Amino acid sequence: MVAIHGEGEVFEPGTEERQAGSNPAPRAGGESEATGERAGDALEDAPSAVPQAGGRPADADAWAPGDYPPDLFAPDYRLIDGVPGQVGFVRQYKVHVPPGYDREHAMPVVFCLHGLHQDALMFCANGGAVVAKANAAGFIVVMPNGIDGSWNGGTCCGSAAEQGLDDVGLMRAIFAEISRHLHIDRSRVYALGFANGGFLGYRLACEASDLFAAVAVGATGLGLDALGAGMQPNGDFDVCEPEHPVSLLHIHGTADTYFPHATQTPALELMAARNGCANSRQPAAAPATRGQAACMSFEGCPHGVDVVGCTVADGGHVWFGAEDCGTGAGGLGCLFAGANTDDIRNTDVAWDFFRSHARASDRAEP
Repeated sequence: MVAIHGEGEVFEPGTEERQAGSNPAPRAGGESEATGERAGDALEDAPSAVPQAGGRPADADAWAPGDYPPDLFAPDYRLIDGVPGQVGFVRQYKVHVPPGYDREHAMPVVFCLHGLHQDALMFCANGGAVVAKANAAGFIVVMPNGIDGSWNGGTCCGSAAEQGLDDVGLMRAIFAEISRHLHIDRSRVYALGFANGGFLGYRLACEASDLFAAVAVGATGLGLDALGAGMQPNGDFDVCEPEHPVSLLHIHGTADTYFPHATQTPALELMAARNGCANSRQPAAAPATRGQAACMSFEGCPHGVDVVGCTVADGGHVWFGAEDCGTGAGGLGCLFAGANTDDIRNTDVAWDFFRSHARASDRAEP
């Protein structure tokens, strides 16, 4: 059983040593600690199953434009517990619904996945400026928090990978919950990830292609043991066999000292092969090559599917185009991240990529 806790059930900074981006410690017996009011009933269905019904939410459950919980920049989160594969952790997420949302009309949703040692606010609201883009372009943003600032992307990274957390199952459970409140375009569900969040983005492309139509990642890799990317020699992610084609955009700097640029090519080649593309490449139509950023797409992909890699010459471990390099650390961020450029702006080109890639119409509803 999955229990969903609403805006009334948020942790307050400074209580029980909980901080933004952290998670309540599991209690003995594997149960998670959470306090406050519960909003709505528990979900009886398995959280790995995406709801079959779509369309407009019931009036009693419907959300309006705004932030959930209400203050985007407060260290408060919606809580979800009882999700299998979380070793007892209560998980956290925020949702931003842009001003143009109208529950009579379905809207795309983007899952925004922060980097290692970050939280949702640092990357999605600040460094990556994803919320600002959502307001301008018109999409819903889901901003989960990793455990101890980490995601299980296989060989990357931190305590989430070490403990083998099921972060793919978590994204499915969060999607199931927000679908009760929002009119989501099920053909336009996307994931965007930076660094460790990109590793999870790749994993979503491999293991949740029934849900995600396209994934865009930066400064990252594919965390299969065989590819040797990431920070751990081994993980729990052995096979990438998407059930459906899924479009992918990977942007990477050649001077990335955290996840070397050399990890990009084998990741893209594997995803191209899994999508049924040829191994030959051509200049990408979008994003287009410009200045330091050279973008190539694989040829022969199925109709409506693209696998694209952009290489940024001399670029660092950076979410390109962001003033703080995607770190959420203000002007100091680029001092340790490396060289930035405006020749490609990751958040902008990611959304442009998403706009061009909906889930195939002949794919069954997840």
